[in-house]
Amino acid sequence: MSHILARDSVLVRESWPRRLTVRLPKTESVEKLAPWQVMPIDYDDVCAWATVERQDNAYSAQHPYVLLYSPEVAPQHHERLRVSLRFQGVVEALNISPLGNYDGRIESASRAVQFLSLGPGTNPDVFQHQLRAFETLRVFLGSVMNCSVQTNIRKKDTLYFQRLVFTKVRRNSVTPVRSVLVFGDDPNGWAVKLQRDWVVTHKILTGIYDESCTAVKKPHTVIRLGDFVEVVASVEIVKYRKYQRWITEVRLILQEVLRICDKNTVMQMPENESTSNTSALQKDIHMTTILGSPQPVDVEMEDASNSA
Repeated sequence: MSHILARDSVLVRESWPRRLTVRLPKTESVEKLAPWQVMPIDYDDVCAWATVERQDNAYSAQHPYVLLYSPEVAPQHHERLRVSLRFQGVVEALNISPLGNYDGRIESASRAVQFLSLGPGTNPDVFQHQLRAFETLRVFLGSVMNCSVQTNIRKKDTLYFQRLVFTKVRRNSVTPVRSVLVFGDDPNGWAVKLQRDWVVTHKILTGIYDESCTAVKKPHTVIRLGDFVEVVASVEIVKYRKYQRWITEVRLILQEVLRICDKNTVMQMPENESTSNTSALQKDIHMTTILGSPQPVDVEMEDASNSA
């Protein structure tokens, strides 16, 4: 998994107020991390850091692509490994239960998702670096795929993560598709009724960082609105038809959610509490405004909320 840089030699995770991150494990210095473990700031460096490939299980009207580490920076040379990024922020919306927002209707199974939205809390300057990193990826993907690329962000200055709940059962599949649901995951019995056609094949890993800065697995219900969390997500590119034309969209796919501190601690935080890196971060944001970021591909934004 890769960290996001706030500026040269400083990670975003090190730039939040200490009161929020006291339980977050320490990392090696940026200089000691392998190239694949740190997403570059500059667009030119991202071009050499990542690549795009079609997923093996792409099918139907959607054609998912994934972001991979470039063969030159992959942990093992020329290994096909998905890019996974670490984000931090305050939970503004979520439904990460095993069945997500599925409502029990057969026709909505293909669109059911688990989702989580992160916001900056009282630290927009720190959060801005993650937004900038995601925008750099969007521009890069537009160049690679030679098309306009949209995002699935629902609210300005937030990050939206999602994951499809169900996997389609293929009658001609060589490997049988098995459900990972256990007792208590499907209290309404909805998944059982669908199991011939749709199966839940994954669970989002959830937990907390304890007093010893160790990640401890916990039920998804420990994550609540207002908590300060770390989210691990992969990057997926989806093409689908809408209004008689093809839409290309980049999505952050949920893998893990770990609580760093609970909402009570977040609520006690004064606005823009200073950190050891605050002045440098503000200077970096100012310079970004002056110098500008890579020009994005022109996009005609539309509501894609009906597309899974």
